[in-house]
Amino acid sequence: MKTRIILTGAFILCLNLNAQEWDYNESTDSSKIEATINFVNTIKVDDLLDKKKRIEKGSKLVTVYRIQIYSGSRLGSNEAQSKFKRKFPELIVETSYEQPYFKTKIGAYRTKLDAHRALTNIQKSFIDAFIFEEKIGVEKL
Repeated sequence: MKTRIILTGAFILCLNLNAQEWDYNESTDSSKIEATINFVNTIKVDDLLDKKKRIEKGSKLVTVYRIQIYSGSRLGSNEAQSKFKRKFPELIVETSYEQPYFKTKIGAYRTKLDAHRALTNIQKSFIDAFIFEEKIGVEKL
C-alpha cells in the first residue's frame, strides 16, 4: 500500500514537471537589448550640415593662388603644420593627401600679387614654400 502511494505520488510529480506552462512576457525578455541614442547638436555639426547643403546645390569653383609649404610624409606634414601655426596663428593652414604625398597648404589669395606678398614673409621660415594655382569651392573661402 505504501509503495502504491509512493509510486502514485512520484507519477503525479513527474507529470507536473513535464507539463509546465511557459508564459512569454515581452517586457521581461532578457534577450532583448534596448539602446538609447543621444543626439548632440553643436555648432560644428550645424556648420557641416550647411556646407553639405551648399555642396549639394552645386558649389561654384573659384581659381585662387595658394602657398604650399610642405610635400612629403604625414609626419613631416603634421610637423610643418604645427610649426606654421606657432609662427602665423592668424593664417589658416590645411593638409591634403594627393597620392603618394601629404601636402601642407596655406591661404587662398585672389591675386598672384597678394600671394607673393604673403610668400615673402613665409619664406623666412619655410624656404621651400612656393605659390601655385588651384580651383577650390566657394565654401572654403
